[in-house]
Amino acid sequence: MADNQEIELKLRVPADRLASVQTAVEGRNGATRTHLQASYVDTAGLDLAAAGMGWRVRREGRRWVQTLKAQLPDGGDGLARVEHNVAVRSRTRPDADPTLHDGTPAGELLARTLARAEGPPQEQFHTDVWRRSRQLKAPGGVVELALDTGIIASGDQSLPVCELEIELVRGKHHAVIQTGRQWVHRHGLWVDATTKAQRGVMLSKGFTELPTVKTPVPRLTPDMSIDGAIREMTRACLVGIMANAGAAAAGLGGHEHVHQVRIGIRKLRTVLKVFGGYTTSIDPEWGEQLALVFAKLGTSRDRDVVLHEWAATLHEAGAPTIVPPPASHDDPAAVLRGADFSMLVLDLLDHVHSPALDDDGDLTATVAKELRRLRRKSLRRATDFTSLSVPQQHDVRKRVKQLRYIADLTSGLFGEKKVRRYVQAIVPAQEALGTLNDVGVAGDLYRTMTFSDPQAWFAVGWLSSRRVEIVQTCVRPLRDAAKAKPYWSH
Repeated sequence: MADNQEIELKLRVPADRLASVQTAVEGRNGATRTHLQASYVDTAGLDLAAAGMGWRVRREGRRWVQTLKAQLPDGGDGLARVEHNVAVRSRTRPDADPTLHDGTPAGELLARTLARAEGPPQEQFHTDVWRRSRQLKAPGGVVELALDTGIIASGDQSLPVCELEIELVRGKHHAVIQTGRQWVHRHGLWVDATTKAQRGVMLSKGFTELPTVKTPVPRLTPDMSIDGAIREMTRACLVGIMANAGAAAAGLGGHEHVHQVRIGIRKLRTVLKVFGGYTTSIDPEWGEQLALVFAKLGTSRDRDVVLHEWAATLHEAGAPTIVPPPASHDDPAAVLRGADFSMLVLDLLDHVHSPALDDDGDLTATVAKELRRLRRKSLRRATDFTSLSVPQQHDVRKRVKQLRYIADLTSGLFGEKKVRRYVQAIVPAQEALGTLNDVGVAGDLYRTMTFSDPQAWFAVGWLSSRRVEIVQTCVRPLRDAAKAKPYWSH
């Protein structure tokens, strides 16, 4: 019986790289080949999946192993999870037995979840995988490489499995990260935080896309160092970034997943910008690299806003049919499968899991100071917003967003209820400014279309007039936001 925190990284293997990856995993001395056939169990309402758990009974060669995996209390980050394994003696597939996990944190969560559920747990999907594995030394420890190929199936629906897992056997997390870097660089693999269990649940529900994942609330405490708080906020941002990026990159997500990746990146860039000066552990290039990914994904999103949202509005306004030119931007899924993005994610994961630096700063006082500064810069122009230039209005929008992001991410220090009330007071301003930004983006994009279709000038003129109207609608919510009572000054 084993009860431990699993440190594991999963890399997706493109089909055209499988042969070379398989040869590399075999190495000089060969790899162990094991047939893994697993039955994943959940309630009819998929209560375990909703609680972040995966429960399976798996045949591993000639033996049976029952495994319960659960997210860490903070939601994890795609690298660390709690895992409890129990070997089961049986000639045929045994039924899943929750009592085998008694006395463990994951087992307690399982028992509570099953007690609330309606009906007994039963198989929801299964996997049939061949695994090639071997251990190797890496800087800082020993890792196990496990190349899995096979299928995930539920009913008549199935998905292929083709992935490389790198699990820490002993040593430090850096061994997993460094090994991951090598395989991304040498073989063109990409980081994928989606699990077999998550994909199986998707199939069992009859869906074709994984659910989007939002940034969880960081677990901040007043006694944390500022550097430690930055790492925790970075971890929380990575949860959403990695989950949504993995879905989009694998073709199991759409426009909303890409949008959520951009939100996560924007939040992380805000953390690095606002608090980066308080520590020496931040690599200045991270902000630049995140900005580049954000921009590449944004080009696609901007076009989607125009073609899917504003085109219908323009048609109702009497606009002629405007034929957009072929898309020339980067494919978002390709960007998220790229080596540059995976390397950046690995750098950030390495940072998150490294020991925090000690400092003498007062975390709560420092956060309050930055919130005051953001409030002053974002809302001081609320009364004369209509007289600002377009770039100045855009700056107001960015700063209001930054204020909200830092308020959300640091809410654990001040009480989530107080923070929620304040955020609710500034959300209308953020939404109004977002609409203003969208109409500006649409106008710019239609302006580029005039070179290939002169009829696009109608849209340019109409959107320009509409922008003037929307500017006026921003004034009141900005003034209301400026009147909202700051919670950090008490």
